Parts: sequence; structure tokens; C-alpha cells
Amino acid sequence: MRERFREHMRAAVLEAAHDLIVDRGWDRVRMGEVADRAGVSRAALYKEFGDKAGLGEAVVLREASRFLEGIQKALEAHVGDAKRGIAAAVDYTLNEAGRSPLLKAVLISNRDLDTGSQASTGMLPLLTTSVRLLDLASDTLAGWVAESYPSLPPDDVIDAADTMVRLTVSHLALPKWDRTSTARKICEVAVRFLSLES
Repeated sequence: MRERFREHMRAAVLEAAHDLIVDRGWDRVRMGEVADRAGVSRAALYKEFGDKAGLGEAVVLREASRFLEGIQKALEAHVGDAKRGIAAAVDYTLNEAGRSPLLKAVLISNRDLDTGSQASTGMLPLLTTSVRLLDLASDTLAGWVAESYPSLPPDDVIDAADTMVRLTVSHLALPKWDRTSTARKICEVAVRFLSLES
């Protein structure tokens, strides 16, 4: 019972923090506001997350976890079909980034290291989480390709997966085509590179 309450409280806090971050940016979010919106005490909030940075990290990691689970499901629906699998993963990424400003900020935040601007959310652990999330997305895609096409050279699979992920993130930062066209074009690059044309 106690653990269930804690999970419910944690989910409510993360949802409240997420909404406030998207609405006004991380720098303007106050722990007291999060506690009020989630319907919990400040003491409970600090006990669960430690401090504001701990809360921010938890929000970002939740978005990252959801994203990776979605990528995995998109790929698993198309085992053995490179064109559909990669296109589905790219389409999912573009759709989720459009739906979640925070996820988009996480994905593209490492592009802004030189300028110091951290997308619209002004977030804290975005920079380190972004790099790790791109690596995990690449690993997920590479694992799926390797499982679907075990005869492909492992280094080529890793290079192709990394390139697909970075092309997708580049489109998020500077879009040129619509979502469907982007997914198709990125998929075509991967299929040609890996010589998987049917």
C-alpha cells in the first residue's frame, strides 16, 4: 500500500513538473509550485527527489525511457523488414518530438553546446542525457538490424544506425520535409548503405 502510494505520488509530481517545464521553462519552475500542482507536501517532494536537480533529472529520464520503449516497439513490429522498420522508427521519433517539447529539447540539446542556448525549456541535465539517449537509440536500432540481418558486417550496422539517428535529430533541429517524406528518405539512405534493397 505504501509503495503504491509512493508510485502514485511520484507519477503525479513528474507529470506536474513536466507540464510546468514545458509551459515556462526549467529556470522558472519552483519546487513549491510542483508540490502544489501535484497535491503533495514540499517535504515529501524533497524526500523523494532530493533537490530541484534531482527532480529535473527524473523528469528527463522518464521522457527518455518512454522514447526508447516506443522506438523498440516500432522496430519489433517490422522484424526482417528494413524499409518498414527504419521508417517506422524515424516516424515515431518525429511524431513524439512534435508531441513532447521536452523530448525534442532532450534530443537536440547537445547541438547547442557552443551557443549556450538549451532549446525552449532551459533545462539542466539535458546536455548529458541527450548524448546518452542518442547512443541508446543508436544501440537499439543497431541491435534490431543485426538481429534481422545477421549476415551484415557489425561495424556497418553500427555506423548505419548512428547515422540514421543523427539524421533524424538533424531534421528535428532544421526540418526540410514533412514527417512521412523524412522517414522515407532516411530509410532509403540506410537501406542503400547496408545493401538491403529488395
